[in-house]
Amino acid sequence: MHTQKTNAVLSTFVIGVTAALVSLSSCSHENVPSKQNSGVQVPLVGSYKVNRYALKNGLRLLIVEDHTSPTFSYETWFRVGSRDEIVGKTGLAHLFEHLMFKATTHHPEGELDRLLESNGAEGENAFTSWDYTAYVQELPKDKLDLIAGLESDRMVNLMVNDESFKTEREVVQNERRFRTENSPEGTLFQELFGLAFEKNSYHWPVIGYQEDLNSMTAQEPRDFYKAYYSPNHATVAISGDVDPGHVYDVINKYYGGIAPQESPAHEIIPEPDQTTPRRKAIKLNIQVEKLLIAYHIPAVTSPDIPALNVLSYVLSGGMSGRLKRALVETGISGSVDASVMEMKGPGLMLFDTSLQKGKHSAEAEAVILHEIGRLISKGVSDSELQRAKNAEDFSFYEGLDSNSERTNFLGRYESIASSFEDGVKEHQNVAGVTADDVVRVAQKYLNPMSRTVVTGVSQ
Repeated sequence: MHTQKTNAVLSTFVIGVTAALVSLSSCSHENVPSKQNSGVQVPLVGSYKVNRYALKNGLRLLIVEDHTSPTFSYETWFRVGSRDEIVGKTGLAHLFEHLMFKATTHHPEGELDRLLESNGAEGENAFTSWDYTAYVQELPKDKLDLIAGLESDRMVNLMVNDESFKTEREVVQNERRFRTENSPEGTLFQELFGLAFEKNSYHWPVIGYQEDLNSMTAQEPRDFYKAYYSPNHATVAISGDVDPGHVYDVINKYYGGIAPQESPAHEIIPEPDQTTPRRKAIKLNIQVEKLLIAYHIPAVTSPDIPALNVLSYVLSGGMSGRLKRALVETGISGSVDASVMEMKGPGLMLFDTSLQKGKHSAEAEAVILHEIGRLISKGVSDSELQRAKNAEDFSFYEGLDSNSERTNFLGRYESIASSFEDGVKEHQNVAGVTADDVVRVAQKYLNPMSRTVVTGVSQ
């Protein structure tokens, strides 16, 4: 089913075998000519290099050779998500993701799936987030022409008629009911973002509001398609048993003649500084209380992101995270997690905990604030710092261990940052994070006066 992945709601935000297993190369360009054009090779990790090309129409092409298996991963990332929508038209990016699996002028509805399945494709999926929309497949090594032809076709020849629009709108409306309205977690996260972002377009949920979906017409996705689904808004990332020069020729053959489209004029309103706490309690059909706390943090390219990731691990990572000991081991909570949401615009650091039966969110909130304050006043030990860095290393290398994980990393950072090199640099900078840096970012961003708190209580 082509729906928004769970990681587009929360867990896509940490791209995560250890440094002892594989060493990270410098992320600076080597300017090595490709076989066919003026592409460059850019180090990724260990012996892996990314062959970067740019077509004349603005399409970004990233290729990693890995001949371990006679397969390849093929992902298309469009740099458009729910943040590019406007008030009254929310959910358009995600709805259009569904429409991308409909008919084109060359292929009737259903033929895309049939062709891919009959040619050995696996992992076909798509997902939408605040900052991007992605389409993914894995195929046998000899199917590059097939997938390039299909994906380039639906980039420019998609047919959005009234019937297909109404069908998929109903699918999305049902998905919203299941994932948000009838889901305690979905409801809480919708309310959290709506409360934390008052002006910015991160305010509304990726899946949109029901009233906006109800009033939407087929013309709106057609306009959206024309505005954003063009090569200059896209990255094609490929990893596997391929030859970069050959890949460039194939991609240029199928995509090179597609015209770029000028980006529509659309102002992303910055979120004003939050100077007072915001709070909301929601009655839900739950057995135990749930608590979400959010703090505003900078965009993914900020030099503070590495220290914030280390901070999140110190607080909740592994078995020895401070909040694990203070909440879970004491019987207040059943689980707790601190996570950094890396986003194109300023994002959030989230604290998420489910209470034990009979315990209340106010108690957990007090413990979280106390532990943050204690970290700021007492600092971070050398052993805590090293454990966090080791965990960040492991997560990074493990997250580049397969073709699909590599293309996901490349496409994601090309979409939320200036390039995937920003993601590599972010990891490299973890090594230089000091205990003082961890304390500094905690003090700078985890100000109790700027927290947003959403609690779920039983009805």
